[in-house]
Parts: sequence; C-alpha cells; structure tokens
Amino acid sequence: MILYRGYGSLENRTGPRRRSPAASHNEIIAETVGTNMKKVSIYRYYQFGYNYRGLRFQTPDITNEKYFESILEYVEFINELDLRVTKETLKMKGIIDDLHKLEKLSKGYKKKKETVDEDLLDKISEKINNADITLDAELNIRQAFILEEKRFSNETLTDTVEKIFSKNCFNKLPDVARYDFEEGCKCLAFDRYTAAAFHYLRGTEDVIKLFYEKLTKNIANDKQTWYNFIDEINKESKANKIKPKPSEELMTNLDLLRKFYRNKTQHPHLIYSSDDSQDLLTHCVRCINQIIADLTKRKLI
Repeated sequence: MILYRGYGSLENRTGPRRRSPAASHNEIIAETVGTNMKKVSIYRYYQFGYNYRGLRFQTPDITNEKYFESILEYVEFINELDLRVTKETLKMKGIIDDLHKLEKLSKGYKKKKETVDEDLLDKISEKINNADITLDAELNIRQAFILEEKRFSNETLTDTVEKIFSKNCFNKLPDVARYDFEEGCKCLAFDRYTAAAFHYLRGTEDVIKLFYEKLTKNIANDKQTWYNFIDEINKESKANKIKPKPSEELMTNLDLLRKFYRNKTQHPHLIYSSDDSQDLLTHCVRCINQIIADLTKRKLI
C-alpha cells in the first residue's frame, strides 16, 4: 500500500523491489507497531538503507520511470513501518502532488525514458532531505527482537504450524484446536514457554472432545472436561460399544497428559522452560496425530 490512502491509483500499488535472492533466508525480526506485530526481513532494512542513500544523492541523469520507482519504494517503506510523523512531514511538504506528477511522467513510452526535470528533482530531493532527521528519530525508537531458533524453525512456528503434524492432520482439527496450536507455536517462538503450554493443552483437549463425540456419538456439553471425555471413552470401550477399541497406548498417554500437565498447567504449579515447552508440544502432537489417524481409519472424519 502506498504512503497515503487518498493517493488515487497508487493506493494499492506494491511497486518494484530490488531484492537479493538470499533475502528470504535472512533472520526474521518482529517489529512492534502499535498493538500488532509485523514480521520484517532484516534484509529489508539493508535494502532500504542502500537505496535511500542513492535516492538522497540522486544524479540528474535518472529517468522519470526509475525516479518514480525509487520514490515509491521510499514511501512504501515508511508506510510499511507506520512511521506516522515522517508520513505527516512529507504530506505537509506536498509529496503527494510530486508523486502524481512523476506517475504521469512515467507512463508514456517516450516520457518515461526521459530524464527527470531538474527543478522537480531538486524540489523532491529537498523534501526528502528535510524529512531525514524525522525519519532517523522515528527509526531510532523502534525495537526489534531476533528470534532464537527452536527445534522447529521460526518460519514453521510462526507461519506453517501444519508441518509439525502428520500429513493432512492439521486441516482435520477443529477450529479451536487449530487456533490454539497456531497461538501456542507463536508463543514458543517468542520465548513465552508457559503461555505456549496453555495453548497446546487447550488445543489437545479440543481434539479429545472431537474424539469423544465421534466415538461415542454424543454431543459434549460445557461441563465436560478432559477427564470426562477419556473416562467415557474407556467405559464404552470396556462395554464393547466402541469397536475396535482405541489404542491402549494412546488412551494412557492422554490420561498422563491430563494428570501431569493439563491440571498442573491450568493451576499455578508449573513454569515451563524452552525444553519443557517443546517436549510438551511434541507429546501433544504425537497424541493428536494418533487420534486423527484413528478417526480417519474408522472413516469418522
């Protein structure tokens, strides 16, 4: 999105990017912007700084097309990081009108290959240079966090949680379970280990609820919990109402999760370290993979 929403046809333009092929492999930082968190490649800052220097000391032989692309990249970066004071500074100096002029000049085949009018170049350069101290001040108060790699990559934890589960498993989970594992893995990525454990166990309980409903053909009520689901499945299995019976290993592991982790995490008994949280994630995922495999084999999902 362009710097200002009112800027006509440029509002949704993404503009060209001069990126290194290795850019996507750089470390990811989380930049705090308001109450939301944005994921930005460290290379993005390097790229902007390199191009920004060229923009500030632009030679007069640049074409209308290339200069428009450079200015567009500049304002997009400022918008991307929500640098509000810098935005308002440029807006007050009339950068929008300059962008309109450059956009028109960059369209025609002949005009876009012509060099930029010297007066226009000087005028825009002066505005950018005058806003430089404001840009420096705003960038100086931004904070970033470099994520330490866990057993699963940060990309997996923040963007592709489904890779942690068996193939086609994650998409078969209930909505709440998917939400909780996505949130839990983000908490793990950002070193909020006990918070991550809360989410894993909430998500696991939601899958156990699905297991209970599919096997017993009952609809769970709001008063039933992890213990009730496991207890009812075991009772119906013993009464031969569920055939074949669920794996003894699975049912034992689910009850151990409840007894030693779910209850102690819900109440203020456990504080998790990085390894504790990752061990629990692996345990929960293993049980869920087995539940989904069981229900799939029974053709219940």
